[in-house]
Amino acid sequence: MNLSLSLRLGLMPALLLSVSSCSLYDGACVLGRMALERRTLLPIPEAGCTDVSRLHELHQPARVLKLSSNPDSAEQELREFLREAQVKKAHVSIAGARHSMGGQTLGQSGCYTVDMLGLDDIGPVFAEGSRRWVTVEAGARWKDIVPELRKQGYAPKIMQSNSDFSVGGSLSVNCHGWQHNSEPIASTVKSIRVMTADGRLLLCSREKEKELFSLVLGGYGLFGVILEATLEVIPDSYYQAESQRVPPAQYVKTFESMTQAEWDGMAYGRISVAPSSFLEDSVVSVLRPVPPPLKSERSLVPASWLLSVKRGVFRNAVGSDRGKDFRWAMETRYGETGGGILRRSDILSEPASLYGNRDPKATEILHEYFVPKERLADFLETMKGIHREGDCPDLLNITVRNVKTDRITHLRYARQEVFGLVMLFHQHCGSTEDEQQMIRYTQRMIDAVLACGGTFYLPYRLHARLDQFDQAYPNARTFFALKRQYDPHELFQNQLYQRYAR
Repeated sequence: MNLSLSLRLGLMPALLLSVSSCSLYDGACVLGRMALERRTLLPIPEAGCTDVSRLHELHQPARVLKLSSNPDSAEQELREFLREAQVKKAHVSIAGARHSMGGQTLGQSGCYTVDMLGLDDIGPVFAEGSRRWVTVEAGARWKDIVPELRKQGYAPKIMQSNSDFSVGGSLSVNCHGWQHNSEPIASTVKSIRVMTADGRLLLCSREKEKELFSLVLGGYGLFGVILEATLEVIPDSYYQAESQRVPPAQYVKTFESMTQAEWDGMAYGRISVAPSSFLEDSVVSVLRPVPPPLKSERSLVPASWLLSVKRGVFRNAVGSDRGKDFRWAMETRYGETGGGILRRSDILSEPASLYGNRDPKATEILHEYFVPKERLADFLETMKGIHREGDCPDLLNITVRNVKTDRITHLRYARQEVFGLVMLFHQHCGSTEDEQQMIRYTQRMIDAVLACGGTFYLPYRLHARLDQFDQAYPNARTFFALKRQYDPHELFQNQLYQRYAR
């Protein structure tokens, strides 16, 4: 009997007892956490003041431009805003959903900030040859795009595994997701409309303004403001999960054997952070296309109370070794999908807030390390050693995704096929001790991934040393030199640029 069916039959107590002899206690902890937890989601930070990490010193930008939903008005407003910033000798930063965590959407105090979220139109799907496309404005968020595409029978070809983010933000960090054996999102972009520092509006693609196309995608808002993008979409298929539990040393081999066929499915993995099996156990999950279910089988989207249980199990692991062991036991026994049939658009609609922190005195920080597939086991062995030494932050989760070689962007993190390890940490806000611990840990982890020929992802906290950044991104100096060619007055800036470009 799968998890969702068990819960629908009201067998939650039996399920909690079935994992181990300690599950009654653990189940009570989960239910207690669910009952006591703060229900209110933390608000999106004001543009230009901070980001979702809430770890930056708050400052007020000199001006914030909230773009109009009318594209013609928005273009004129933005052009005048950029001109004014140049006259005032102010820098301009660009903010979408503010989910980058290291000041990538923030400048210095007194900078000008563009708030993109009002520019959110979503066009109809159209055909060009055998491929399908949709044109969306850069402030549109995936949580609105995915349902709109679903009505037309389509879904994004590539996006992150959560729907909170804006399209402009996703393109600026060149995101990737659960779409297995795929390049990052830049590979699905037909064209982008960009306003440069001098107010020109350019259409960039693989054929026109090719260099700027490769710089803006994955360019962290340093070359101009993305106003619109045309993205590839695919049919909104149904999937069923198949999982295998393997030692992490066998992860790559198992993953490749499970994803040999050519199909638009999805795949991801988890590596245990539970103390009883830390980095010694993993699960490879593949979502394979299946025919649409019969009407009698269409209990596809988990009920809100089931999602609350999943959240409770996850949140109970914060600061708790026992909670982490319990979560891993639940996940490896029942899986995340409970054996049900899921629609691609439902999977992609899941918000990060489902599992996210709601405590205003704490935050949760992401890292991602990209490791060449033949070195994944080596990296995990080094990571074990780092954790044995201690002085490590509270690690809540490791998700694994593979990424094919990026052939488009300039500041690329996937210079060969890599496996990305997405790691989530819990951290207290305002704690100097926690912040210093995170810095030390991050630098040790970056040294480990560099030793394996890998890289680290740039949308997160800016804790890498300058030498680490240069080694991970050897073409960064060329990237920054081209930035100054396209933007000679360095109008577009953010804290990433200010830290690493000098």
